[in-house]
Amino acid sequence: MIAWAASHEDCITDHLGETAEGRDITLLEVSKTQGLAKNIWIIARQHPGETMAEWFVEGLLERLFDESHPIARALLKQCRFYVVPNMNPDGAVHGNLRVNSKGVNLNREWKNPTAEFSPEVLAVQKKMAETGVDLFLDIHGDETLPANFVDGCQGVPSFDARMEAMETLFKDAFLAVSPDFQTEIGYTPAQFGEANLTVATKWIGETYKCLSFTLEMPFKDNKNLPDEVVGWSPERAKILGADVLYPIYQVIMSPSYEGE
Repeated sequence: MIAWAASHEDCITDHLGETAEGRDITLLEVSKTQGLAKNIWIIARQHPGETMAEWFVEGLLERLFDESHPIARALLKQCRFYVVPNMNPDGAVHGNLRVNSKGVNLNREWKNPTAEFSPEVLAVQKKMAETGVDLFLDIHGDETLPANFVDGCQGVPSFDARMEAMETLFKDAFLAVSPDFQTEIGYTPAQFGEANLTVATKWIGETYKCLSFTLEMPFKDNKNLPDEVVGWSPERAKILGADVLYPIYQVIMSPSYEGE
């Protein structure tokens, strides 16, 4: 997928660094603007066994590269997309479900990553510090909950009315465009000040004061729109990835949205 995306004229490939075992950590930068822009970061497969996350990213990129699609055209004129399709190449090679080659869960390393145990997180954080982050999505799969849902930043110290309004706008827009998305099933929100800042979404939301979501997909099927033949498939994950551009557009273009 990386080679296919990198061949597109609007995509630049960047080598962020290496994993603990020396594999490339690859970033795809997609935009049509050279000037000021909102910086949209999307990462996938911190947990390597959650392969639906990479299918989601492929669908998102296919939609972004569609020259005839108005949402894609509008976003690429206003935004730069920074996409890491596979945060954990070592774990994928080893067939791990949730950890890298050091046995570390990368999604518990964002507060204090180390060069020895979580160089993948360090490399991405370094690039984020250069670009800034105006909106962030961390794409996952959940083994137990049969639904597509997002988990945001409620509970981080800086969570305020603005962040709450942007989360609501994103979810409402996603509900409007995708019957595969829902908000009834999901994680219990943390109380104020109780969020786990070792998790990517929480750390980035707190650090950059931006809209920051973990997006989870089911392993088997989506309870509110089941498919008895194929269940939750790569094709459905790609469609959801394409559809997520609509709520991104709604948030980024909102007059009240001011990334910090």
